[in-house]
Amino acid sequence: MAENESLSGPQKIAVLLLTLGDRYVSDVFQEMDQSEILQVSKAMADMESVSQEQVEEVLKEFTDSFDYGQKRIVGGMPQLKKILSRNLEQSQAEDILNALEHKYGPAPFQGIENYSPSLMAQILSNEHPQTLALILGHLGPGHAADLLQHLPAGVRHEVLMRLAKLESVPLDMLHEVDNVLQDQLKAMGGEGEKVGGVQAVAEILNAVDRSTEEEVLADIEEESSQMAEEIRELMFVFEDITKLDDRAVRELLKEISNEDLTMALKGGSEEIKEKFFSNLSERAATMIREDLEIMGPVRLSDVEGAQRTIVKEVRRLEAEGRIILTGKGGDDVLV
Repeated sequence: MAENESLSGPQKIAVLLLTLGDRYVSDVFQEMDQSEILQVSKAMADMESVSQEQVEEVLKEFTDSFDYGQKRIVGGMPQLKKILSRNLEQSQAEDILNALEHKYGPAPFQGIENYSPSLMAQILSNEHPQTLALILGHLGPGHAADLLQHLPAGVRHEVLMRLAKLESVPLDMLHEVDNVLQDQLKAMGGEGEKVGGVQAVAEILNAVDRSTEEEVLADIEEESSQMAEEIRELMFVFEDITKLDDRAVRELLKEISNEDLTMALKGGSEEIKEKFFSNLSERAATMIREDLEIMGPVRLSDVEGAQRTIVKEVRRLEAEGRIILTGKGGDDVLV
């Protein structure tokens, strides 16, 4: 936003709310009707940053005694979604976001998760690894992992390395790539947006099978041992559950089935088996031990699938704040 640009009423309110923080948004929005909230939300979505001079001007208009503290404030769609979800009913927040999307159009690569990974891999077979990295960065970790496994083995690590190095990409470039991709899908049946980083790579590798994970990490390590180590530090695998404290494990046990746990433990170490058994009732632990003893050979893919299901529950509990992971290399977990 240009520093000499005059701010409208909704823009001034947006600046004020972004400066005060989202704990005050609820009270302010309760005094507005739907159309007013929409106008302020649009203003928040439009402004990526506001200069110190504009912040001072707005705050001086509202109060001479307010200590504004920060020189720049950040808005944009991610910040808006966070504010709306915390301060409005879900249906009302979705109505406002849908209205904004209707005005500005859908986000890049929206809807491509509805296509099969094999079809996507076929369409993208001749694309540059940088283009593949952009697309993977816009998929959820599970869908990205499925697509990754359908790409040629020789390009997987290069795509993930490029994704790890991505920070922001011009929005018009994203839309250009998206338009080409959508045209290809139909034929077969600047502002920047964060789409990558080593965290995105770690989340994708958490969702692939173990052989793919080891292969890709080995290839990445050959080119950059530092990047491979950063990715490993951010990954959480089934055996890392041994690092959880007992309260966290008991919280996890509430969310997983005995069938998934038994299958996952079939390929687990004695240490992780004992970690779960010590947090189960004596009767439940005995039943699972007996099931493991009589269980015949099982497919490795089934074991790894059950382990990934449990790891996803760990990540979900962390996201919901029910457990707090201090990091793969740490010894403490707060619940």
